[in-house]
Amino acid sequence: MRVKNNICILLLLLFPLLAAAEKTSGPPVGETAPNLIGRTLDDQTYRLKVDKGKPKVINFFWVECKPCVQEMPELAKLEKQYTGVKFISVHTRDESHATVLKFLESLPAAPSNIVLTSGGVQQTFQYRGLPHTIVLDSNNVVLLNLSGYTAANMQRLVKALQAIPRT
Repeated sequence: MRVKNNICILLLLLFPLLAAAEKTSGPPVGETAPNLIGRTLDDQTYRLKVDKGKPKVINFFWVECKPCVQEMPELAKLEKQYTGVKFISVHTRDESHATVLKFLESLPAAPSNIVLTSGGVQQTFQYRGLPHTIVLDSNNVVLLNLSGYTAANMQRLVKALQAIPRT
């Protein structure tokens, strides 16, 4: 009984900290997103700071991330549905082009804009785990951060997309 009480007390003490950690994962809502620099699959340089004019969904993934595998086809479906929003999937680790391409080909569908990085994006974008999704307005101001792949997060993403004016 004592152990049970101690566990309950510990959970009560940790819950506010865990909730606060969830709220602070990712760049702050209302602020401009940090710059992202990477290479596209067709070997073009991508810079977020110059990619303005269209709202964006930026999804951070890794080929070894099981929830990322599940989430990618859903993001591809949303990309087709919300054509006024640019979907960008960012591979977060320094992997070869061939490894990422093989991963993408193994999926039923994936978003069309893939950016490869040499790492370091987790520190820049301050997310705690993968997958992590950020919704930006057309000026790259953060509207929403979503940590992890859950049905609730996908619903929150859809609500955020529905709130973006269609062009």
